[in-house]
Amino acid sequence: MDRTSVDAGLLQSRYRLTKQRAAVLRALSDGMHLSAETIHARVRTNLPDVSLGTIYRTLDILRAIGLVQVFSFAGGAARYEAALAKHHHLLCSSCRSLVNVNADGLSDIARDIATQAGYTDIDCALTITGRCSTCSSPP
Repeated sequence: MDRTSVDAGLLQSRYRLTKQRAAVLRALSDGMHLSAETIHARVRTNLPDVSLGTIYRTLDILRAIGLVQVFSFAGGAARYEAALAKHHHLLCSSCRSLVNVNADGLSDIARDIATQAGYTDIDCALTITGRCSTCSSPP
């Protein structure tokens, strides 16, 4: 996520780039899907007094303004990522690894299906589950 996108997103929402918000975005800058606890541990390397509650509040604000996305699945803790572009996920049912994928045209298909059923304000997020190549390889 580049600095220009972050600044534009914050300005549009009238939020300031506080040191906590900047630290959370830095913690997510490697593109990984992280739990709030992992983000907290990363942020504490630079801001040792920051609380887990502050991390959750910051993530909620960043999610509300579109700078962070949350991914939740049954049986697992929510994971967060810094991502502005809409994308979908591959989830390994064994090791729980999570990979971003683009699926061009999926939003159009979802919109057509939902519109035919009378839905409005449509959004979709596809999660494909299976076993990753590491987990499905013979020992």
